[in-house]
Amino acid sequence: MKFFDRCTLKTQLIMIVLITCTIVLVLNGVLYALYDFAQSWKEEESELHVLGQLVAGNSLHPLLLRDVEGATSVLEGLQSVPVVQMAVLYTVDGRPFAWYRREGASQDMPASLAEARQQAGSLHYLHPVQEGGQTLGYVYLQAALSGWVTRVIKYMVGGSVLLLLLGLSMILVALLSQRVTRPLERLEQVVQQVAETHDYTIRVPTEGPVELQKLAAAFNEMLTRVQEHQAVLVAAKEAAEEMARLKSTFLANMNHEIRTPLAGILGYAQILEEELADPMHREMAQVIKQSGQRLLDTLDSLLYMSCLEAGTVRVQHRELDVVASTQTVIDELTPLARAKKLKLTLQSSESVLKTCVDEDLWRRLVKNLVHNAIKFTEEGEVTVSLEGDAETIQLQVVDTGIGIPEELQSVIFEEFKQASSGLSRDYEGSGLGLSIVQRIVRLLNGQIYVESQPGIGSIFTVIIPRNRTDEATEAHIKADSMAQPPYSRRASRMSSSAD
Repeated sequence: MKFFDRCTLKTQLIMIVLITCTIVLVLNGVLYALYDFAQSWKEEESELHVLGQLVAGNSLHPLLLRDVEGATSVLEGLQSVPVVQMAVLYTVDGRPFAWYRREGASQDMPASLAEARQQAGSLHYLHPVQEGGQTLGYVYLQAALSGWVTRVIKYMVGGSVLLLLLGLSMILVALLSQRVTRPLERLEQVVQQVAETHDYTIRVPTEGPVELQKLAAAFNEMLTRVQEHQAVLVAAKEAAEEMARLKSTFLANMNHEIRTPLAGILGYAQILEEELADPMHREMAQVIKQSGQRLLDTLDSLLYMSCLEAGTVRVQHRELDVVASTQTVIDELTPLARAKKLKLTLQSSESVLKTCVDEDLWRRLVKNLVHNAIKFTEEGEVTVSLEGDAETIQLQVVDTGIGIPEELQSVIFEEFKQASSGLSRDYEGSGLGLSIVQRIVRLLNGQIYVESQPGIGSIFTVIIPRNRTDEATEAHIKADSMAQPPYSRRASRMSSSAD
């Protein structure tokens, strides 16, 4: 069967017809030869019976008169019968009285009647010579199937002619099969060409039998629909790329237009906070400063997310002590935690953990996770832990915050999504913090896992490789700019609310 699988459809059709016809011809020839053999055997047995009776009647008087020459003459009269190879006239006591043996006969004459009786049967015939019910002797006849052998030779010649005709018919079948196989071969060529080139403008010629014409027409219709869908997808892709470009351009312009006045507002708010003596006025200056800083943080998140989407973030891996770098972020966020009366600590399995990573990405990753934990924790503590082995670095941020139900855990890494949204939400934020974290983890070729239970707290775990090549980084930057990285979490873990 493997040989047939490697053959073309045209070859398989020809071989099937050839094998079928050959089997039918051979089987028919064998059956007919067996039938002819049986008929020939029956006819020769009948002929030997008639000849035996005739010879027995003619041999009666020579046997009575003990006329050997007369008896031999009677037996030699069988020369005109080609099938008779031998004839023997035995006396009643079993001794040969006269005989005839055709020249070229293959078997020897039976020496006695007993031996002749043993050979009597197929192609051998033994008939008594009787007078008035008294047996005077026996006539033994032996025949050959020479006529049947001649017919077998003729059959073989005829079979050879039939096989020759079969070969000619195969040539005709091969020519006629092209009407079926040619359209299928062209269909196969078009399918392969479309698969290789993705050119859906190619069409299959509608030719051959009606069924193959319908198949080609249906395939062409499918290509037409695929071409139309492809055109729609290309247009949608171009529109999305244009929208992304416009968004990036808009955000880049807003970077200057918003940051410049915000810098002035924050600067003068800080001066007012330091210079004003009236507590109420100083509190107003603090509100102005906090609101401006919040707006600046939101703008920074939007611009950084835009850079991540556009793939313009340049990753430069350098050897970094992540313990010292993380401690710097912790020191920066400690006043925020102290203001909410939270305990913010850093724990590390080693005093120094060095790895090859982009420092800016690492600091932003830690800051977003820790800031997110502080914001959604009203009492208790936030613990940052670091562990490392030969292959990976593990960062874990644990808080005793509000947690989040499991059915809402899948949305926290989406852009502008929070567990609570709308005007009635309890916590401020743009909803970009964890989206940025996820993309940074993607850039660092790492994984992020989440555990969360409402009212108990949350655990964010980030695992990144300890060694990283520039080629792999560039590949991930390109992949991240083209597609949203998938949300990754353990089924048994908890999830925290998004920024």
